[in-house]
Amino acid sequence: MNEEEKKAFLKILKKISESRRVNETPEQGMANYEKYIEETALGESTTLKKMLERVKEELKHIPDWPEPQNKLRMIYQTRRMNSLGKKAVTKQTPKEVLKKSISDLKKDYPDFQPKYDEDFFSKCD
Repeated sequence: MNEEEKKAFLKILKKISESRRVNETPEQGMANYEKYIEETALGESTTLKKMLERVKEELKHIPDWPEPQNKLRMIYQTRRMNSLGKKAVTKQTPKEVLKKSISDLKKDYPDFQPKYDEDFFSKCD
């Protein structure tokens, strides 16, 4: 991750943690994140909203349990958003982003066996 990606990722994590409640589910956290994105995108093109919707659909194919699956989803979401749009650092397919996200997570969890919809990601371009 380059410095710009790290800053964006940390900003998102901070905003999510500020809005997260003790009994909040991951789905509620995602809803808060979407609300934040929509609020910050006011006045901008709808491209950001479309990107977020696309990533949200892709995340349906990566379960959030057991840990560290949820961390995988967070890394994937950040990396995928950074791979889309006209300001993308590198254009990557969902499968490429997933493989890189798994690689990053395995640095902290070397025995981690990720769970995801292999059929879905094998068909992604």
